[in-house]
Amino acid sequence: MKKSMKVLAMLALLSVILAACNFPLANQSSDEDAVATSVALTVAANVQAAPPTATMAQPTNTLPALPTVTPQVINTVSAFPTSTALPCNQAVLISEDPLDDKSYNAGATFTKTWTFKNVGTCTWNANYKLVFISGNAMGGTASKNLTGNVAPGQSVTLSVSLTAPSSAGTYKGIWNLQGDDGVNFANFWVQIKVPSATATAPFAVTSVVLSAVGGDSAACSPAHTFNYQAVVTANAAGTVTYYFTHDGTSAGAASVTFSSAGSKTIAGSWALDVPNSTHEVKLYIDNPNHQLFGSLTLTCTP
Repeated sequence: MKKSMKVLAMLALLSVILAACNFPLANQSSDEDAVATSVALTVAANVQAAPPTATMAQPTNTLPALPTVTPQVINTVSAFPTSTALPCNQAVLISEDPLDDKSYNAGATFTKTWTFKNVGTCTWNANYKLVFISGNAMGGTASKNLTGNVAPGQSVTLSVSLTAPSSAGTYKGIWNLQGDDGVNFANFWVQIKVPSATATAPFAVTSVVLSAVGGDSAACSPAHTFNYQAVVTANAAGTVTYYFTHDGTSAGAASVTFSSAGSKTIAGSWALDVPNSTHEVKLYIDNPNHQLFGSLTLTCTP
């Protein structure tokens, strides 16, 4: 019994010793477990704090090209024009006669006129002049002074006597207005045409001179016969048919032939017996003109 008690006591002591030896190990294991648990919690916290960086590729949306916008033109308002002082000498051509390109026979004389308006600030005086500058002068004077003053706003007509050149062609003469300071301030011209000598005008009677022979007044009681004549001029060779008219009635047709340009005299008569009356004679050119010419008055006295 005592032996058994000793054995039990020793077993109990041994158990205490073994238990004492195991306590540190248990604490060490607990510490390691605590560390592991802390690490695990830290990793978990990091995982929650930082989500995975891997992302799915997003599709790229390609937008259509925008239309080209044309810049809008903006009309800007310019500054108001500043007034410009008018020059001292300035002219505007108002009219001219004859107009350019009129035809004249070789050697024909004519007058060219221009009408100008003074649109400057200075008054033109008698020292201002019309001057020939270039081209064909056509026999015109080299210069021609104004005859009086032309104030601003007034007009003046100037003219020159000219002669058509002797050869066919187109001719132009340029003229200027010149101030009393010798400076030109206007430019104008005359231009004519001279036809070829082979271009002849069509055959025609160009003039008729009608007159009484022995007087255009006489006593018509008894009846009196008045004699008259007409000098007819034609521009070329040809035959002229005609008749005289007595108070508008034909006195009978006749004809006269021209061998070249020139004049011929034709005659007629009219017997009148009405005192205190007047009567009219004319010549009608039937060919080539179809035209009445002249007028002659015959007077019957008591």
